[in-house]
Amino acid sequence: EPSEVIAVHLVAPKGYSFGGEGILQLFTSHGLVFGDMNIFHAYGEGKEANTVQFSMANAVEPGVFNYDTLEQDDFVGFTFFLALPGPQRPLGALDEMLSVVTSLAKKLGAEMKDEHRSVLTQQTMEHLRERVREFERRSHLVRG
Repeated sequence: EPSEVIAVHLVAPKGYSFGGEGILQLFTSHGLVFGDMNIFHAYGEGKEANTVQFSMANAVEPGVFNYDTLEQDDFVGFTFFLALPGPQRPLGALDEMLSVVTSLAKKLGAEMKDEHRSVLTQQTMEHLRERVREFERRSHLVRG
């Protein structure tokens, strides 16, 4: 059970959607792998090759993707999330997630939103980093 979840959203501009041919290739080119729970995951490297760093769900409930119809489906948005505890280097995982979100936003013409659906700014991203640092600090206190 995660004790904290950091989430950000990629949202299509009002009246638009994402999808169609090439969407799977776009996801995989960003290191996202379709897997458990019918969502996409980014895995670590080396010793963390089997550890989920962060995940991406469909923004529409129940949040899953149908792999067989992915290229024909339309999506209004995607939710990226990092569950803590999780990766060994949570701050690195968060930075990678934010990098993927920023890149996909540019390629898709998407809006980046925080967990409250407000615009995801550089200041908000720094606040998310602070949350991860605080989680790491509390975790070390408990373990230490």
